[in-house]
Amino acid sequence: MSFPSPGVGDTLRGMVRASASWCALLLIGVVTFFTTSFCYSVPSAYAQGQPDPKKLEEAKQHMAAGSAFYNDPAGHKCEEALREFSKAYELSGSWKALRAMAICELELERDGDAIKHYDEVLRLGGTQIEAADKAQIERDLTALKSAVAELTIRTNRPNTRVVAVRQPSQGLPVTNRYVVTLEGSTLGIHPGQYSFTATAEGFPDITWQTEIQNGGKYNKLLEFKPGPVTAPGPGPGPGPGPGPDKAPEVERPVPVYVWIMTGVTIASAGVWGTFMGLSAAAKSEYDDKNGNAPRAELEDLRSDVTTKNVVADVMLGVTAASLGTTLILYFTRPEVPVTQDTAILVVPAVGPGAGGVTLSGTF
Repeated sequence: MSFPSPGVGDTLRGMVRASASWCALLLIGVVTFFTTSFCYSVPSAYAQGQPDPKKLEEAKQHMAAGSAFYNDPAGHKCEEALREFSKAYELSGSWKALRAMAICELELERDGDAIKHYDEVLRLGGTQIEAADKAQIERDLTALKSAVAELTIRTNRPNTRVVAVRQPSQGLPVTNRYVVTLEGSTLGIHPGQYSFTATAEGFPDITWQTEIQNGGKYNKLLEFKPGPVTAPGPGPGPGPGPGPDKAPEVERPVPVYVWIMTGVTIASAGVWGTFMGLSAAAKSEYDDKNGNAPRAELEDLRSDVTTKNVVADVMLGVTAASLGTTLILYFTRPEVPVTQDTAILVVPAVGPGAGGVTLSGTF
């Protein structure tokens, strides 16, 4: 989002950019620190004997490769980095390799794995973890555990593969892949709007869509059958009626916040137009009196013209920024299941002295 003029807008934008930069630098610094200091933590994982020198050297190489993937100038390559850190942990048992894994899993939204590995980091690291790092890990764990949802999936086919795609309100979809055995699997997943696809060799795919709530617990039974199958979403509720299952209908309604931004855009455009007219009238009055009125009066008139021009310019910038934001929010609005339970009407309202929106609805 851009701001029309220097001042508070530039300060806020600078704060946002600074915060984002510090967060990125912090994550990169954490992963780099664990890579460079890796060799000091490995011996503690072999308290009962000497580490295999060949495995230790190979683990260091995997840690360096994972760090290179994570710190790639084009952006964090977390999937590639996670594979390297996992191999380093397998070879060394180092809690620092495990924490690097948890950081990548957190970014990939594999919340269940991140929680499990952060817990293991605290157990393995013990007193080796600095107090500040330990406090940060515990805060991250608390936040994760309060939001993570549990999805328990059972299947009638071995090695069922499940692809989960979360569509955020803005940005690219987040995709994760899981393997479900005949014993079933419980996944800790990030809350949000999901599309799931389950595949088993020799059977049609099973797909479903659902919204996963913070801290929710869901169950899903996958029954692969010959012929086309589309399963309903998990959670409580009546099963499908007779006849072939139908995929739930989805739509892309215009959210309330888009209408609110539309009202802001219209209102700011109205104010801009008003001050353009006032500026033109003040300029005309100044031109008429120029050379005929006292100097003090002319100075007042010229100051009035300047003030109205500045306000008009500011409102033009606000209008442009608001319009841009409205378009972004409109084109990135998410899909939701079709429902007729609630109807909300949002109507922009503009008057000579004010602007806004009016909301009405039925439930």
